[in-house]
Amino acid sequence: MIDRTRIAAFLALLAVVALPAARAADAPPEPARIETSVAPEPVAAGSTVTVTVKIVPASGIKVNRYPKIKLVVAAQENLVPASEAAVGNDAAPPAGQLEANYFKSVDPVRLEMKVSPSAKAGRHIVPAKLSYFYCVAASGFCAPARTTVEIPVTVR
Repeated sequence: MIDRTRIAAFLALLAVVALPAARAADAPPEPARIETSVAPEPVAAGSTVTVTVKIVPASGIKVNRYPKIKLVVAAQENLVPASEAAVGNDAAPPAGQLEANYFKSVDPVRLEMKVSPSAKAGRHIVPAKLSYFYCVAASGFCAPARTTVEIPVTVR
């Protein structure tokens, strides 16, 4: 005789395991290319640089306006203080206007970053965390993307 409780439990477990695996198959290995630039380059200690981070979506990928794209820099002693910048919308679009949540052309994230007056001359790499949400147009699969961005800062 077949135990229906065990079959139901097995099917529930299978659904829990298979659904995320199927969703992971929809996720592209790299939803976007990230481009980083710093100006001016080089910079004098005690000055401010403008960091520009561009997200260039892969073919068939849409980048969401909400939640915002965020760039977060942790403080680097004797180099830069903690700072962050974001672009996008503060709230989700109305239910009938979901297409309005996607960038047609992704706005770059710009961050003003003060270089410490005690920064030593030379090339430094400032790590930053970039987070954004994207959707695959063909399948409707949506997910957060988080990556580390290296910001090159050359102090003269």
